[in-house]
Amino acid sequence: MSTPTSDRWSARRWLAATSAVLSGLAVAAVGCSQGGGDGGSGAVDPPATATATATPTPTASASQVGTVSCAVNGAGAFATTCTAERVLVDGVPVLVIRHADGGFRRFDVLAGGTVAEADGALRATVLRTGTTLDVTIGADRYRFDAALLGDAS
Repeated sequence: MSTPTSDRWSARRWLAATSAVLSGLAVAAVGCSQGGGDGGSGAVDPPATATATATPTPTASASQVGTVSCAVNGAGAFATTCTAERVLVDGVPVLVIRHADGGFRRFDVLAGGTVAEADGALRATVLRTGTTLDVTIGADRYRFDAALLGDAS
């Protein structure tokens, strides 16, 4: 036997669930309508100025540099399983080191032949011995020649 109180709670739960589903459908519909093209509905795309506040995608030009000795995810020994590429992001040089497992780290190339973390909460420790840079960030370590940095070395 149901009581008036349990009926009210059931109605509230049903209303909350229905509202959540409808909200999700509304968000999906808006996302689809902004995805470019009319999706067969005959709708017209919004003018280009409608998305002027969107964050611009940085332009990058890349050049493959080569392999880097690395010890990622806390590995004890270095291996030459990482690759490095030097890119320009909005005219600023960035070194991207890619791990064999698909992960990567980005480093800003600084004047004087050194690097600093380009993003993330962890700070990089950089030790330069001659032309060799030893970079540690979190549980990842990298060892490479400063010549990889290009003109900044």
